[in-house]
This record gives sequence, C-alpha cells and structure tokens, in this order.
Amino acid sequence: MSNKPKSESMLFGIVLLLISGLGFTCSVLIAKMAMNAGLDINTSNAVRYSWATILLWVWQKTISKPQGITARERYAALVLGLAVFLMGVGYLGATQYIPVSLSVLIFYTGPFFIIIISRFTENEPITALRLAAICMAFIGLTLILGIKTTGPLPIRGILLGFTAAIGMALFVTLSSLTIRKAAPQIVNLYSLFSGTLLFGLFLYIMGGPSGTITLSGVLKLMGSGLSIAIGYICFFSGLKIIGPVRASILLNAEPVYTIALAALLLGERLSSIQFLGAALVITSIVLITTKTGSATQSG
Repeated sequence: MSNKPKSESMLFGIVLLLISGLGFTCSVLIAKMAMNAGLDINTSNAVRYSWATILLWVWQKTISKPQGITARERYAALVLGLAVFLMGVGYLGATQYIPVSLSVLIFYTGPFFIIIISRFTENEPITALRLAAICMAFIGLTLILGIKTTGPLPIRGILLGFTAAIGMALFVTLSSLTIRKAAPQIVNLYSLFSGTLLFGLFLYIMGGPSGTITLSGVLKLMGSGLSIAIGYICFFSGLKIIGPVRASILLNAEPVYTIALAALLLGERLSSIQFLGAALVITSIVLITTKTGSATQSG
C-alpha cells in the first residue's frame, strides 16, 4: 500500500523528465532552423529565452497556483540563471570551434559531475549500478553521434563544451537543493529570468543583434522559446520527484530524440551503429530508473 503511491509518483516523474528532454530537443532543432535562416547564435539565445520567460510568467499568473518564495530562495533561484547561461553559451559556443557531435558528447559528461556533486549535496551514494548506467549512456551517445575528427582540436571549443557540462551539473544539483522548500515553478521562473538577463547582456557586449532578422526567423525562435518553457516546466516538476542523479540520466534521452526526429522530419537514415547506441542509452535509463527507484522505495 505504501509502495504503490511512491511507484506511481516515480513513474510520473520519469514521464515528466522524458517530456522535458523532448521539449529541449525541439527547442534546439527549431533554433537551428532559425539560425540557418540567417540569425546569429547570441540573438537566437536572447530572443528564445526571453519568450520562454514571458510564457512562464503568464503560465504562473494564470494557471499555476499562487505560491510565495523567501528572499533567500529567490536569490538562490537567480543564481541558477548563471548555470542556464553557462549551458547556453558553452554548448552553442563549442560548436563554433569543434564538431557538433563532439560538443554534444562533451556536454553530456554532465551526469558524471552530477553524481559526484550529489554525493555531498543529496547524500546520494555512488553505486556501481549508477556508474555503469552513466558509462553505458556515454558509450551509447558516442555511437549515436559517430564522432569523427581530423587533426588537433581547438582547446577553446573543448573548454566551452566542458563549461556547458559543468553548467548542467550545477543547474541540476542546485535546482534540486533550492526546490526542497521553494515551489519548483517559482524557482523555474526566477532562474530563467536571470538567465535571460545574462543572455541579453552578453548580446549587448557582443555588439547587438546581427545576421538576417526575418518574420519567419522570429516565429521559429518563438516556437523554440515555447519548447524551452515546456521543457523547464516538466524538468522542475520531475526533478522534485526523482532527484538529480536519475534526472541526469533521463536527460541523456535528448540525443536519441534528436536523431529520431531528424530521421522523421529530415529524412536522415540511421545506421545500425546508431540504433545500437540508442539501445544502450535506453537500457541505461531503464536501469537507473527501475533498480535505484525500487531500492529507494524499499529502504
């Protein structure tokens, strides 16, 4: 009787995190379409995150129940905006110097940092199963992305990739700490607001908007912003339920979504190696969400 509600809650949290990953994937794909139309990266980040913040504010005011937040929790949520900024600038910035596939792979070293940080912040044990699941997911991502490089890689691109990975680790672990007492969606709104301000400031420092700004491009960025809003709403709700370690593994589903959508929408054909990589990622998700979940419930 006591385990059933926990099991149902855990399943709901897993579904929310998977939807979150789909939202983030759609956001990146739509943003890339806008950038292909002539918009630069900094303008893209500033516009889509601004729209996502506006949508979250409207959602908070009209749909979500009014909830308060203490000054300390508000400041912590604002600091989370720095992690949002690091992820956005580091991830897309890395793609300017090193192959996109390698940028993605470096970004998804984030779960390794998360499991280490969570050992001290959440008292989450570093078990052999968790390490195996993370390594399996990482190998799967390598196969999915088909990493190929020729010659030495610019150190700047690698550092930017790891900046994004550390940003992810800080965002997931600090978010988990902040929402212990504060309402998740209030923290969500403040963190995105802070991150949006940093994106806007960075855009100003870099000389303002550049590239070709068209109505079609702006509409695509608004669609990307909507996907971001959905992704973050589901992420914070799911994180509250399942914790940072399992959440980090579930985020590895994003590249699987990406290749699946690319095959569906763009007609790209997947190799057998990519299918094997996707199977490894999915297996790692099943392992981390079922075995550790049952262990938590029985304890």
